[in-house]
Amino acid sequence: MSFLRFSHYLSLLLVFLVTSCSHQPAYIDRPVPQHGNTSQSDTSRSLLAFALQQQGIAYRYGGSHPATGFDCSGFIQFSYGHIGKRVPRTTKVQYQTSQPIPLSQIRPGDLLFYETQGRRPGHVALYLGRGEMIHAPSSGKHVQISRLNNPYWRTRLVAAGRF
Repeated sequence: MSFLRFSHYLSLLLVFLVTSCSHQPAYIDRPVPQHGNTSQSDTSRSLLAFALQQQGIAYRYGGSHPATGFDCSGFIQFSYGHIGKRVPRTTKVQYQTSQPIPLSQIRPGDLLFYETQGRRPGHVALYLGRGEMIHAPSSGKHVQISRLNNPYWRTRLVAAGRF
């Protein structure tokens, strides 16, 4: 067996071992279906582009505007408002009114709900794709991108939803 073929098989084995030992849910970016003149993907891209422009805005409990700061649900409401979608103000009502999505089927633009401080759910974020989310995490921080496999967030993810 040539060294090149051996290294190929070794690489495949390593990929298999790493992925099979993972205890994280599979986060799959599925293509967003095209509908009519205005596609869902155009809407999702607009939502995500706008949300990304809010990076660096300070966290503020009860905040719902970049001029004064955002809390997590205010950030979601403001971002969705930019694309013309009315979304409830609080994490609890966003959770209750969004369409539940299996975590294995999340797409960019979906909401991710987290259990924090014993409240279910107590935090919401916007899924960006490729294992990343954007959110307003907590006091003293700012709107930022975080990885879903971050040890803190990974253990608290409880649900996903779609508007």
